[in-house]
Amino acid sequence: VALEEVRLALEADPNYAPAHNVSALVQMELKDPQGAERSFRRAMELAPNDPDVNHNFGWFLCQNGREGDSLRYFMAAAGNPLYPTPAKSYATAGVCLARLKRDAEAIANYERALALDPNYAPAALPLARLYMQRGALDQARTLMTRMNNTLQPSAESLWVALNIERRRGDAQAEESLAAQLRRRFPDARETQALQRGQFE
Repeated sequence: VALEEVRLALEADPNYAPAHNVSALVQMELKDPQGAERSFRRAMELAPNDPDVNHNFGWFLCQNGREGDSLRYFMAAAGNPLYPTPAKSYATAGVCLARLKRDAEAIANYERALALDPNYAPAALPLARLYMQRGALDQARTLMTRMNNTLQPSAESLWVALNIERRRGDAQAEESLAAQLRRRFPDARETQALQRGQFE
């Protein structure tokens, strides 16, 4: 249905960049990377400064093993003053940098995302994990405590917080989080990992 709507839009105006952008996203979902890239590149030709096109093309590149190439598109999106969700582009750049094992740069991007939107879970969760892996347990704990107290906790956010407390050696806080995880999310994979004793 989406592709048919895109086809009609492009028949009406072959130079309508948003239609090429949507076409590319649909082709990504249909596992057609060549078609998606063609559509993204056409959208970029028509609207090189469009933040949505830049962000989506960056994500496409990152998803297809070209993480290093993706970063300039995320920065173009995040740097556009008309883009309403720059935190999303900084956080997604963080994901791609972490895949490249460029952890310090990933942390900087997650922190930039949270400076713009302090409760943005897609930045907070991976940042807390990186803090934990690097031994910055107090920073990790502060971040997850704020997040779990501000937003409705998820199985993943409780699990990350539990692992932080485990590394800190706070058995009481760990058990409290474990009890919440078992009660709220009995079927979650995090709860199953807890039951198997498979901690991060």
